[in-house]
Amino acid sequence: MMVLQPVNAKEDLWVADTFQRLETLANERKSLLVINENPLDTETSGGFVHLIMSLPVKVMGRTVIAGGSKIECQYDPVRNVRYIPTTCLRILTPEGYDYRIIGHIYDLNGTRGIPADRQKKNGALQADLAKELQLVIEQVTAVGFPSRLWPRPTPNKE
Repeated sequence: MMVLQPVNAKEDLWVADTFQRLETLANERKSLLVINENPLDTETSGGFVHLIMSLPVKVMGRTVIAGGSKIECQYDPVRNVRYIPTTCLRILTPEGYDYRIIGHIYDLNGTRGIPADRQKKNGALQADLAKELQLVIEQVTAVGFPSRLWPRPTPNKE
C-alpha cells in the first residue's frame, strides 16, 4: 500500500534534498562546465552575462542541474586588465527550478574571470560568446521556482 505524504512534507523533503545536493557541489568546489551565451563589454556598468550549463551535473547519482540550464551572472566594469570578474547569482533549469547561488567563473586553466578577447582604446574589455568556462558554486542561498523560493535553512538556536 502506498502512503501519500502531505504536500508540505513533499516540499520539505525536496527542499532539504536539493540543498544537500547543491551544497555538496559547493563544498567540493566542483568545476561545472558552462558556455558564454552572449558577448560582453565592460564599458557598460552593471552588465549581465548569461551562461549555459554544457553538461548535466549529477550528485549522488541524481541530476541536480540539467544540461542546458541558464546561469545568470553579473560582471564588473573593469578596464586595463586581462580577465573580467564575474559573479553568478542564479541557475534556471529547463524543468523550471530556480537556484539562487553565489558562484564565480574561471577559465579552463583555473584563472578567475572571463578572459578578454580585446581591449578598447579607453581600456574597456570585450569577450566573445561561446567561450568554454567553469562555474564554481560557493554558496546556495535559495531553491525553488521563480514564483516560490525557499531560503537556505538556518540551524535552530537553542
